[in-house]
Amino acid sequence: MLTQKVAITGSNGFIGSSLRQAFIQKGIEVVGLCRNPQLENDIEFDLTDIATFNNIPDDIDTVIHTAYTTTAKDLKQAFQSNITGSKALFDYCRARSIRIIFLSSCSSHANARSFYGKSKYQLEGFLNSNDTIIRPGFVIGDGGIYKRLEQSLCKLKFAPLFWGGKQPLQIIHLKDLVTGIVNACLQKKAGIYNLVHPTVYPLQEFYRDIFIQNKMTPRFMHLPGNLTLAALKVTEFLKIPLPLTSENLLGLKYLQVFESDCKKLEVISRGFL
Repeated sequence: MLTQKVAITGSNGFIGSSLRQAFIQKGIEVVGLCRNPQLENDIEFDLTDIATFNNIPDDIDTVIHTAYTTTAKDLKQAFQSNITGSKALFDYCRARSIRIIFLSSCSSHANARSFYGKSKYQLEGFLNSNDTIIRPGFVIGDGGIYKRLEQSLCKLKFAPLFWGGKQPLQIIHLKDLVTGIVNACLQKKAGIYNLVHPTVYPLQEFYRDIFIQNKMTPRFMHLPGNLTLAALKVTEFLKIPLPLTSENLLGLKYLQVFESDCKKLEVISRGFL
């Protein structure tokens, strides 16, 4: 039997809002779980306030957890929001026999060094074989981190390259990611699925394609990765705000390659261009 009612955390976010529309188009009732309810069927929900978990309707079949706070002031606050809150949500769902689909990341692996990658990996450890973990590649779409990156490169008119710019990047289009999550939900797929395009892009090549897509001449500046990383940690200790963080660089330095599971979720993944 198809899932009849799903709840989406972060339902007004870049991925969550597209996911909501995809379910509605299939005639599936969706409840949006968000801090600031704005749409019909939105419900107040906050990972840092366990009392709001009780707002989740009793007849929910599946909770799709896409929410992740990236605006925390420090790691302690980030831990409280993303790890403590998410684990509490998993426990809440499990106690009520609600299926869990967790949106993780390809940054999540045993060798992760950034807080983001390590926290996603830790959260995966709280789930079991009956749950579903979706690991998307770098999400391409008209919004989110990709859009901010594109705007930054176009403004700079060059791409900074660290460690040679050869790090392997795997991508997934937003529409393909949404299709995979919807299929996993409706087909009640359990386990871990890496939603990535089979092609691996060296980071420099990926930046080059962004410039080409925006009809700009690709330009690059090679910078020392380890030295820049050390300098960023000093500026962060001194609380000097910069557009680039040590978290950003750590994520770039430890990128890994995953085998694509798109076919398992009946996703025909498109390339970058």
